[in-house]
Amino acid sequence: MPIAGVIIQTDGNDNGQVLEQLQAFKNVYTYGVHKGNSIVAVFDCESSKELKGLADQITEQVQGVMGVYPAYVNYEDEMEQAQE
Repeated sequence: MPIAGVIIQTDGNDNGQVLEQLQAFKNVYTYGVHKGNSIVAVFDCESSKELKGLADQITEQVQGVMGVYPAYVNYEDEMEQAQE
């Protein structure tokens, strides 16, 4: 199962609202706000394609999100399955 540690960059206006909206996403786990406009989060999905789709969906649908930036991505399991 691919996992990504990400920074969700916000416009800094209403991080509480952004955090609340992020909780509605099934595979998103948030760990607070850093330096006023960066939300630390972890995504876990069934495929790397789903990780990308989730990041795109959050960027497009959550008001106040400027972008989703991966800090760490592990898709080792997916690669092993592809080799079998």
